[in-house]
Amino acid sequence: MIQSNEFESEVAGRDEQSRPAPVSAVRMSGAFLLVFLLGFTSGCYTFIPVASSPSPGTRLVLGLNDQGRVTLGQSVGPSAQQIEGTLETKTDSAYVISVNSVSYFNGGTNVWSGEPLTVPTSVVQDAKERRFSPSKTALAVGVGIAAVLSFILTRSLFGSSSPDQTPNPGPPNGS
Repeated sequence: MIQSNEFESEVAGRDEQSRPAPVSAVRMSGAFLLVFLLGFTSGCYTFIPVASSPSPGTRLVLGLNDQGRVTLGQSVGPSAQQIEGTLETKTDSAYVISVNSVSYFNGGTNVWSGEPLTVPTSVVQDAKERRFSPSKTALAVGVGIAAVLSFILTRSLFGSSSPDQTPNPGPPNGS
């Protein structure tokens, strides 16, 4: 008899050990907040074609043509698709930018830390400027507010202010 109880307690112990720990509400809400903020920050900007003479400090994305991939292959790596950075100077023949990232055709991205790079205009297929987008920002804020409101309303986080209308039954009869 004692042996079976020991066996049962071992089995019960195994069941308790194999259960994953529940995810706390704080961690879950933190994860949702992080995902929201990532989407929010990317939704606030748009890329438009560059004006003829952008000013220094402008955030640019330079799409490379085939000649650009060959010419800049030693500097930025083979099969580079576009280079994103901040414009330092622009002449008629080249952009000098502080590179933030380089995107490749295979979907990869290399993050840079602002190293300067001279990109000849002859190797640029298209140049785009990063601009603040009020419409995308308003949409992102609206989605965020709707998400918070739906969370609050579906969870009944705010208790009702009216007391319970059913009277409390007295003790059972006969006592």
